[in-house]
Amino acid sequence: MDGNQESTSEAVNAYYSAALMGLAYGDTHLVATGSTLAALEIQAAQTWWQVEGDDFYGEEFTRENRVVGVLWVNKRDSGLWFAPPEWRECKLGIQLLPILPISEVLSSDIGFTRELVNWTLPALGRDGVGEGWKGFVYALEAIYDEESALEY
Repeated sequence: MDGNQESTSEAVNAYYSAALMGLAYGDTHLVATGSTLAALEIQAAQTWWQVEGDDFYGEEFTRENRVVGVLWVNKRDSGLWFAPPEWRECKLGIQLLPILPISEVLSSDIGFTRELVNWTLPALGRDGVGEGWKGFVYALEAIYDEESALEY
């Protein structure tokens, strides 16, 4: 197998959207299925993509990463399909877009969310960083500090 996944937030939002569609149509089975799959995807994202401590992925990987770029069946990468490992704002953004109410659930560990934002902020000073990618960092920061996020 050579399957891989780059954006957990897009997967979460697909299931979240299915649950919302179920609400709109009055389909309780679709609501339950979409909600369950969204919850499972969130748990998987927090387990496999959010890099906390050095026990799970090892000290060498953890030193430079707070999120996994691409997770394969048998390996993990620091970079993304479209961005090198140093583009931390893209690595954060791809795990957050699109921003919807369920994004706060995906980022519910405030301690880790703060660590992820602090890990990413220095990368925003690099030449060529797009305002859109910066926006994802500030949106994530707003989960725990609205005032600071609005200062940018």
